[in-house]
Amino acid sequence: MISFKESFMLLLGGLLIYGLYYLKTHDNLFVQPGADNSSSSNVTAVISETTIEENPKTLPQAVIEQVKIPDWLDNKGDFDDANLTLDDLLELARLSHEQDHDFFPDNQNTLFYLLKARELGVESAEIDELMTTVHASLYDQADQAIRDYDAQTLTALTARLKSIDAGDSKIPVYTDQISVMYTLQRLQDEIVAHISNNRLYEDDQKDALHTLIVAKNLDPFYPPLQDLELQILSNLQDQALLAANEQDFIIADLQWQRMAELNETHPLTINVSQEIQQLKQKRFAYLDEQFYRAINNLNLLRAADMMDELSELEIARPQMNGYRLVFERTRLYGPYQIADEFNDLLGNGTSGPTMVVMPTGSFNMGSQTGPKHQRPRHQVNISYGLAISKFEVTVEAFGKFVENTGYQTTAERNNRAKIYDEKTGRFKDKFNINWRHDYLGKAADPAAPVIHVSWEDAQAYANWLSSSTQQPYRLLSESEFEYVLGAGNETLYPWGNDAPSQVLGNYSGAKDKFKRSRIRWREGFPDYEDGFWGPAPVGTFVANLYGLHDLSGNVMEWVDDCWHDSYTRAPTDGSAWVNRGCENRVIRGGNWGSSQEEYRTVHRISASTTLTDPRLGFRVAKTMQY
Repeated sequence: MISFKESFMLLLGGLLIYGLYYLKTHDNLFVQPGADNSSSSNVTAVISETTIEENPKTLPQAVIEQVKIPDWLDNKGDFDDANLTLDDLLELARLSHEQDHDFFPDNQNTLFYLLKARELGVESAEIDELMTTVHASLYDQADQAIRDYDAQTLTALTARLKSIDAGDSKIPVYTDQISVMYTLQRLQDEIVAHISNNRLYEDDQKDALHTLIVAKNLDPFYPPLQDLELQILSNLQDQALLAANEQDFIIADLQWQRMAELNETHPLTINVSQEIQQLKQKRFAYLDEQFYRAINNLNLLRAADMMDELSELEIARPQMNGYRLVFERTRLYGPYQIADEFNDLLGNGTSGPTMVVMPTGSFNMGSQTGPKHQRPRHQVNISYGLAISKFEVTVEAFGKFVENTGYQTTAERNNRAKIYDEKTGRFKDKFNINWRHDYLGKAADPAAPVIHVSWEDAQAYANWLSSSTQQPYRLLSESEFEYVLGAGNETLYPWGNDAPSQVLGNYSGAKDKFKRSRIRWREGFPDYEDGFWGPAPVGTFVANLYGLHDLSGNVMEWVDDCWHDSYTRAPTDGSAWVNRGCENRVIRGGNWGSSQEEYRTVHRISASTTLTDPRLGFRVAKTMQY
């Protein structure tokens, strides 16, 4: 006959077998976040105040799932343990432990029986030893559940730890781990949804990439994140390479930067960077060649397009600045460099005047302490391409103009002009004098600067030159004349602040004399002698720093500006100050018979547009447009 003890052991074995079956067939054994359970096992979600920083933006706040560990013994009161003795509980605990049921199922496990024995107040070395063994096993299995990211099992194990000792220091640690696991699971689902909806990267950061970064910051070793990261990087890689192959490097770099934001050391990120750089280098070689070809052809529109595309490659700043300098130089000067000389062809195939390319720059025009018509001193900026004739317009060059146009000068229409009277040393009117004559009224040297020409004559020559060459020739503006006269030196005279110590130009000097006479200059420089009385052939003396001859001395020169008795409201951009219908224009520079003061850089005088004089000529300028 079967004893009670044997019957009980058979019953216990059956219950254990049923418990194992229940464990295998019920997935919702452990409390899930958000499940509708009793108050003792309720799971809630709250917003964490913790923010994960990312440069330059702040990532969205992580929503951390907060869990409450349930009391797994709350619903075990219906277990009938009234007839169980200490020996029975110890035997059941020993048996369940031998069968490896230390914790499960709920009320047929070693821990359950040990806790029942504790409730009865039983003290036993064997029970204590077994409890110690079970306690250690709980820690081991909880750590394994953490490694397996098994939140349900860790929750159940933590609940059992709590039943042993509610103050166990491991419980908060495991609880936090459970919260992170549930948060990772939720973030994983969000990432999958974002990928499915093609929200890889959005400005609001509600996207797959930023959600993945949040998840990785919680736990970079969570296994599903690696596959999700690979999916996102692969998608961004495809977009980056597609854009790069279409030469849209702004988009390509943007997609690569997003990859680097996610994982800059990933092989895909590194490979994409290398491929983009290779495509950029190939594109750079093409754009570089096309840029310089456009520059050589003076096709500035295409050169500008090439420069814009080069800037998209984000090449080094010094090199990009080099392209800009070349472009700006070409825009200002075309195929020329500063100080280059050139001659445009006239309509008849002959050469026009020799022109010199001027540098851009700024200077202070006028005088702050001089007479009213030289004030106020003000800054002028010459920021455009400018070429100025190397020499004053010669008799020969003016003759070409008259020959081609039949133009009649002011002196010819008046049938008179002033000459220098060698007997009296004064200037006087004489009939039948015009541009063909020199300062004495004799036939002019073809290489001498043309004189006896009015502002109207000079303007007519410039207009013809512009029409014949199809280039924008004109008279100099007054500010251009002072700019090149000073050549960057803000001194009293173009050469310095004192009388010239060497021969620099055709100036009046006390040692000069008219032929073999005793006539000498009284208002010139005391110790100066240049060997000329009257205009010298152009180019006789050294050029100034800008490569121009006879700007100061030889003959005064007409400029385009109307006369104003001060510089108040004068242009500051180098343009001529012209008012419609003005009758007086400006004369600049000294001449072969000037007083010392007239050689000063700021010197200017007013004259009627019809004035002619044997000390007055002109030169031309060209605005360089490309």
